[in-house]
Amino acid sequence: MVSMGVNRRVREAIVAGIFYPEDAGELSSALDMYFTASRMAESLDGFEATTSKRAVAIMSPHAALAYSGRVQASAWTAIREPVKRVVMIASTGNPDSPAAYLPEAEVFQTPLGDVEVDTAACAELESCSTLFSVNDLPHLESHAIEVQLPFMRTLFPEAVLVPILVGGGASASTSLARAIDLVFEGGEDNLIVVSSNLASSMVAYDAKIRSNELVEAIAGGNRHAISGMRDLSGSTAIVAAMSVRSVQEAKFRLLFRVDSTGHASSERVVHYGAAAWYPVEAL
Repeated sequence: MVSMGVNRRVREAIVAGIFYPEDAGELSSALDMYFTASRMAESLDGFEATTSKRAVAIMSPHAALAYSGRVQASAWTAIREPVKRVVMIASTGNPDSPAAYLPEAEVFQTPLGDVEVDTAACAELESCSTLFSVNDLPHLESHAIEVQLPFMRTLFPEAVLVPILVGGGASASTSLARAIDLVFEGGEDNLIVVSSNLASSMVAYDAKIRSNELVEAIAGGNRHAISGMRDLSGSTAIVAAMSVRSVQEAKFRLLFRVDSTGHASSERVVHYGAAAWYPVEAL
């Protein structure tokens, strides 16, 4: 829910205690474990290019920590240099309603501390296009941005947040990307984060095939194919991130991937992937 704190609108941590621990110490310990595992795996992989050139964008899943914490950590640890602003994009899940929602809230709470919203940047985005509206309700109904915030707060505690929920198809993705280019052009301290799972299905083989197709389309820069995946809830957000100029000029790398097989409470098989887009010269 949204509350008022010292004359500021605060978006409370809705899924704390459900998707991730509500206790700050327990959450910090879990994140430390995932970060350590991710860095060890990265060291064994031998991929060291990010020490000199950090990723310009990452893709991180938005499942519960028990399902995808290790994957999320792999995405977030791709960032080696300080970040001052995180532009976080997630889909509304409504492919038939072109819209981009910015929050009324000025603060997003986490058990690890508050994350400040860059209200000035949000206002600039809103002025760029009629696609944008300021509305807390979609942000209260979605957990996709919230579950990324403990990672952001841990690694970049001083960074400000620009949270965007986008719905619709290719035209909405393109409009959002153009606005981001206009407002944040040349911002080397910015990070684009797309919060999205891969594909899911009641049939394990189908989930794997569809996730493979999505990863191949992202790696190939095939935004048209991804926009056509109408039943993929994250397609609009993924295409929007891919359409940002700095991301178009970068090289995609899949960092880690798992699925929900083995979790007793999982009815559908969901694939989770960590990925990053690096400057070409870094690879």
